[in-house]
Amino acid sequence: MNPDRYTLGESEEDLALTSAEENRDLALELVRQARREVYIVSYDLDAPVFSNDAFIEALSDFVRITKRTQAHILLQRPNRAVKEGHRLIPLAQRLSSSIRIHRPAPEHSDYFETFMVVDGIGYFKRQQADRYEGIASFKAPIIARELRDLFLTMWERSSPESQVRRLQI
Repeated sequence: MNPDRYTLGESEEDLALTSAEENRDLALELVRQARREVYIVSYDLDAPVFSNDAFIEALSDFVRITKRTQAHILLQRPNRAVKEGHRLIPLAQRLSSSIRIHRPAPEHSDYFETFMVVDGIGYFKRQQADRYEGIASFKAPIIARELRDLFLTMWERSSPESQVRRLQI
């Protein structure tokens, strides 16, 4: 799979994901093509996918497009990401008005899927956070909107994650 040959909003093909590398490459390409919103649900911020130079740079570039672009992340368990120095955390601390990390409400604490939705049209999803088998598409508006709606429902009930906030001294 070569995700850079797909175009957000145009390429309708369903893509099967089987490895961390495919997840990483797909997440990167989705963020590179995003123009409005990136929503991520992750158990522990999945370092092989989201903690690499290319993804951090692409996410940083994305949130700087305009003041209205936003990246919201629901993170179930921040301990590992914080302890291992996940690269997304300092970026979120520097760009706190554009990148927000929340912890889901208790009623969503048993949600173990990982997904990312971009601009309400592209997505990738894994049924189990600790496995890399999943599906993705650069143009699947019905599925992407369903995931976006689920994300927004979870976000409304979530709270800012204190372990990833920058301490003001």
